[in-house]
Amino acid sequence: MMKVYVCSPYRAKDGAELDRNIEYAQALTRRALKAGLAPITPHLYITQCLDEKKPQERAQGLAAGMELLKGCDFMIVGDKYGISEGMYREIETAKALRIPVINDAGLLVRAKHEKQRAERLAEEYAKRYACCFCRGRNLHTCNGYSCKEPYQRAYDYAMSKVAAGCMVVKIE
Repeated sequence: MMKVYVCSPYRAKDGAELDRNIEYAQALTRRALKAGLAPITPHLYITQCLDEKKPQERAQGLAAGMELLKGCDFMIVGDKYGISEGMYREIETAKALRIPVINDAGLLVRAKHEKQRAERLAEEYAKRYACCFCRGRNLHTCNGYSCKEPYQRAYDYAMSKVAAGCMVVKIE
């Protein structure tokens, strides 16, 4: 299951706006779940444990969110109510980590499709070039070697090239 970081506004000038922002984050999280993704929405639960109004606790919560972001396959930005300062930092961090950023919840299916196509491309590459990653490639025969490890190395190499933008996966 792919992990998606849900980025949407939390801070608000009054209680009604805060309620609206929480409902919006919950709706985005629900849509991600229904799309078969594992959503990570730190501002829904970290704010229940830390006080947003205390600068040190806010910074601690933002830092924890950034760590969670590092393990995600992509980020969905809920920008219906604008982009807050915290959101901007999260988006810039995702871009620096080369985590795809999608700004419309309706594109969840597209992102899932893109990830699946990238995996298929890496599988094709690994099948074709696994022998290039094998220690026995310079021998006349490689019957004494397992193809599992070279295949995995070729697959990981191809996925890293897709993530870095060196191998392009087009969406039809």
